[in-house]
Amino acid sequence: MARVRLYQKIGFLKNSKFLKKYEKYLIEINLKVDPLLWMALSFLVALIIGMLTYFLLDFFSPITDPALVAIGEQNPPLSESMLIMVFVLFFVAVDLMLGYPYIKGIGRINKIEQELPEALKQMADILKAGGTYEYALREISHADFGPLTVELENVLRKLEEGENFEDSLSSLSYNIDSRLVKRSVTIIIDSVKAGAGLADILDEIAEDIRDTNRIHHERRSQTLMQVLFMVTAGAIVTPFIFGLISTIVDFLVASSSQMSNLSTEVKLEATQAKYILLYLLQIYVFIEITASSVMISLMREGKKNKSIIYLPILLFIGYIVYFLSGMISRSLISGIGGV
Repeated sequence: MARVRLYQKIGFLKNSKFLKKYEKYLIEINLKVDPLLWMALSFLVALIIGMLTYFLLDFFSPITDPALVAIGEQNPPLSESMLIMVFVLFFVAVDLMLGYPYIKGIGRINKIEQELPEALKQMADILKAGGTYEYALREISHADFGPLTVELENVLRKLEEGENFEDSLSSLSYNIDSRLVKRSVTIIIDSVKAGAGLADILDEIAEDIRDTNRIHHERRSQTLMQVLFMVTAGAIVTPFIFGLISTIVDFLVASSSQMSNLSTEVKLEATQAKYILLYLLQIYVFIEITASSVMISLMREGKKNKSIIYLPILLFIGYIVYFLSGMISRSLISGIGGV
């Protein structure tokens, strides 16, 4: 009897296609956890990481802001000055935890698609030698085709339990969320129903899959330079420049705050404008890196949802570069104007 999941007990989530698909990814990587429980655990871990980040930044952050000291105001709390960094680490942790089943599932599918041509070729050779469908499946299920071997063993087990060849093979396309596998299984089943020579069909399918995989690898190699450029520009150069800009803005505001001919109101407005500008710079970095990850995913994979693979890494690199750039440049001009 199938286990009832938590989301199936909740009315508006009972028929959720997203949760059903997410549960499938969890099962594929042998994580027998309720999808809602895994999501709750992901947010809990991310919250813990965010809180630890907050306390660490609070411990190592500067005690005073020279611009505010000059006008007699208190230093703003960390929750205002470093909130973006805490949010980014929280977001990255959630993305990694929630995306882990998907990333592992995609890796599993890629391995299956790589091994599928050889398996079909071996099966075709056995059929040409006079073997039956069941004998061919048994032979290739004993070969080392990685995750594909496990799925072929399931197909063979269904055959031995009495199911026909078409129904047993259909489970392969259900368990593997791959358009390439689904189309191959459909062609094989239609060929068997039509009475065509399955050995020749398998040879042709294997050759077509090899061509498809070769085209995919060629696209990845041809877009490598563009991807490197986007990673460098989006996650390294832009955050580095914005880190320098934040230091310059901080220096200018701190210097102007020490001028005696300016009123306290003007100095306070300048300081508030500085923080708004710093927030906008950090928000722009977040948006720019997110857009870069989506474009990289479209170029390399042809699917924007695979940006979940690149986004956490690029965000982490980008904000580390941003804050390191600000810290290093601020230390270099620490003797100028009291910054």
